[in-house]
Amino acid sequence: MADLGFDFPDDDFEQETTLDDTPFEKDPDFVDDTTETLLIKAEEEHQQAEDELEDELLADEHMSPIERVYGLGKNNALINRLLVAKELVHALEEVDLNEAVKEVLPCMEKLAADTDDTVKETFASELDQTLLYFYKNLPAMFSSSDDSIAQEKTFAPMIIRILLDQSSAVASLGQQALVTVVTELRRLSDERSNGLFQQVIHSEIFKGVIEGLMMIVNGKRKTPRAEDEEESEEHKKHRVYPDTSTGGERRRSSVTPGFEASLNIHHQAVDDDFDQGEISLAKITCISLIASIVGAFEPEKCVDQCLPIIEKLASDPLFYVRKEAATAVGSMAQVVDSHIAETRLLPLFKQFSEDQIWHVRRSCVLTLPQMCGVLSDESKTEMTVTCVETFRNDVSRNVRNAMADIVGELVSKFLPPDWAQTGQPGKLPEPLLQYFLSLGSNVNNSNQMLKLEIDRTYICAYNFPAVVLTAGVEYWNSHLRETYLNLTKDYQIKVRCTFAHSLHDIARIIGPERTERDLVQIFALYLMDMDDVKQGVLEHLADFLGTLAVSSRNEYIPILAEVWDGVSTNWHLRNILAAQLKEISMLFDASRVVEHVLPLVVRACHDEFAAVRETGVEVFPVVLDAVKHAVEEDGESLSQADGYGDDVAENKRNFALALLSHVMERLDEFARSENYRGRLVFAQICKALIQSGIGASDFASFFLPRLAPLAYDPVVNVRIAASRTIGTIYTNEPFRKELSEIAAPSRTVNVAGESGHALDQMTYRFALDKDRDVRSFVMAFVDSETLEKQRDKEMKAAVEVAEAAIEARADESFDEEEEEEEEETETDEQETEEEEKGSPMPEKTDPMEISNTPDEDEIMSEVDPIIKKPTTTAVTLPSADKKD
Repeated sequence: MADLGFDFPDDDFEQETTLDDTPFEKDPDFVDDTTETLLIKAEEEHQQAEDELEDELLADEHMSPIERVYGLGKNNALINRLLVAKELVHALEEVDLNEAVKEVLPCMEKLAADTDDTVKETFASELDQTLLYFYKNLPAMFSSSDDSIAQEKTFAPMIIRILLDQSSAVASLGQQALVTVVTELRRLSDERSNGLFQQVIHSEIFKGVIEGLMMIVNGKRKTPRAEDEEESEEHKKHRVYPDTSTGGERRRSSVTPGFEASLNIHHQAVDDDFDQGEISLAKITCISLIASIVGAFEPEKCVDQCLPIIEKLASDPLFYVRKEAATAVGSMAQVVDSHIAETRLLPLFKQFSEDQIWHVRRSCVLTLPQMCGVLSDESKTEMTVTCVETFRNDVSRNVRNAMADIVGELVSKFLPPDWAQTGQPGKLPEPLLQYFLSLGSNVNNSNQMLKLEIDRTYICAYNFPAVVLTAGVEYWNSHLRETYLNLTKDYQIKVRCTFAHSLHDIARIIGPERTERDLVQIFALYLMDMDDVKQGVLEHLADFLGTLAVSSRNEYIPILAEVWDGVSTNWHLRNILAAQLKEISMLFDASRVVEHVLPLVVRACHDEFAAVRETGVEVFPVVLDAVKHAVEEDGESLSQADGYGDDVAENKRNFALALLSHVMERLDEFARSENYRGRLVFAQICKALIQSGIGASDFASFFLPRLAPLAYDPVVNVRIAASRTIGTIYTNEPFRKELSEIAAPSRTVNVAGESGHALDQMTYRFALDKDRDVRSFVMAFVDSETLEKQRDKEMKAAVEVAEAAIEARADESFDEEEEEEEEETETDEQETEEEEKGSPMPEKTDPMEISNTPDEDEIMSEVDPIIKKPTTTAVTLPSADKKD
């Protein structure tokens, strides 16, 4: 066998005898004590180190964040580094600026260069707050553009290290933090009109980070990895090695002579590949960062400093660099004027649109709306037509999908700037309109998959309102109507749901006549569709009815009852419909509101779900306001006023009063309801009326007398609702003063013969309630001395009631004893007569055994419920027992 030149250092210890493969039948006579001792010692040392680390962590448990920063050099454990990275922001709050610069900045550099990805992720997640602390408090330190300032005074090297980290999570968190910092600095610059923060952005972010990345790209600066390797080599050079003089015995290299060069070449090639990867990463990071924060720079700096970087990297051989450059073109288009866009950005866009890699072309398609937003009308139309013809037939399905995704946004770019004021449509290119309508076609193309066709139909449905708005009503009959009607009957639920949510928008654009002709039938079909589709119509029911002519609108209001019946099994849809009743009430006159809307409001207030009841309560103020308005104008706006007199004016006036009386009867039914939910709803309606601005006179005449008895309601939930209503009155001070002045005196009179206002009586009644929740709404509005007097009066009244009950019970017992004595006398007479006749004497019974005189405990047990019941002998009495 050929000698390869390998030399093993353990040759001197080779044994000349061969080993026997026969296993040992017994333990050998010798034991390697040295090896066993070393293993035991190493294990003990490891266990001791773990115990010491655990003790240190337990000792550090109560350390403050700044103490952890100080102790980072002494305790370099992973858990300690994680805690420091997490609490670094809190540590800055405990020190002054000088100490922060001296102690925290070195700590930040160590954490950014940590070997553990978890530590770096934690540090990067808090990086934005840390940077903003220094930028806000020491802006002058980072705003100088003088290159003579020491490099360690800026965060740029640390930020670049984070952005170029091999962990994508660390790099992503770092870029997000940097975007947050730049956005906040720009906001501070605009608010304070201080150019110092803008200088920080220019000096620290652009000069430090972006130009620093480009220096790595151009080879003028080493990557963070190369810098770390240099520091490692320098550290190795200064190490102290053992004596290697010729007198000592030297070990030969284990590498075969002549192979060293080839291994070094291979190692150098790997390093070069790795460096090229970091350079490519620097390119992508630089362009991505420019696209994210370009809005924070001034337009002139964007054109002079950022745009050349994009132009340079637009022709990079790596496609993912060109892909990011194409995205940056769209971001740049949002900050430059139309001249720069047409002369410098448009050529780049055309270059990317012809790229051989579909990733680049797809990024180019996604920036098309942004480019159209800055170009002139002529250039915009020309570029749009060219791109539509090019990308709709692209060989890549991803590019075609991207074109379909942005079609709605692209169409909206053709609306005139003042369309919101003038309502004028835009000039939509015919090829773009035809391309949009082709998305809704059911004809399958052999080059496209069925799933793609389904998605294209959904995209067409989603963007249809934007196309109708931009194209205008003139295109409805000729281009849009047929496609729209076909798609509204699509078998996909998501397509019909989309049209259901936008039905009112289409109706508002095309007008009442076309709506009644083309959309009413779809509206009726969707109300009978599945719940998801039905929900889309119900959420905008009032808006759709508002687009119809008044005559047509009055014809469709009776269907509301049928709609409610159709959603009787779905409380969520009932809640949506109940919420729409408020706006629907504003579309009709009072007679139709009372006839068709009020019954649904009452049903909502009686619903088994509290959410629906609360929504129904909010509608009552609108209904009452509509009827009251009709009364105030003597029923002039009423369309139905027959059967109330021969005089037309008197007829309408009486009809309006009859409508108001009908509404008040419904409210009175809630106040007197035997079901506690009805009484609770009445208290909630009172609160809603106060919040909606009801007059104090109206509230005092009808609602306050019916609200007062609820203070003694046996159900605590009703008392809570009534107490909340009283609290609402006190928070509206003008309303409370007016109500206190006009409120009628209470009908109940206390023992002293004093009378007061019902509002004050209710307030103190709730303040003395045994339930804490009831008291909580009014305790802030009562006087403590008056409250104590009221409590004493109630206690006195309770004692009087108890004493009266005891006396009454004692009188009853005395009467019963007299009756028993009379019965005993009669019994004795009968016994005497029987003895005279010779009949046997019955055994006598002790009179005490048959006595029914109750003792004191029995009397108090019967009096106790009476004490707890309210009486009419005092203004305020204790509350009834709390009902479960």
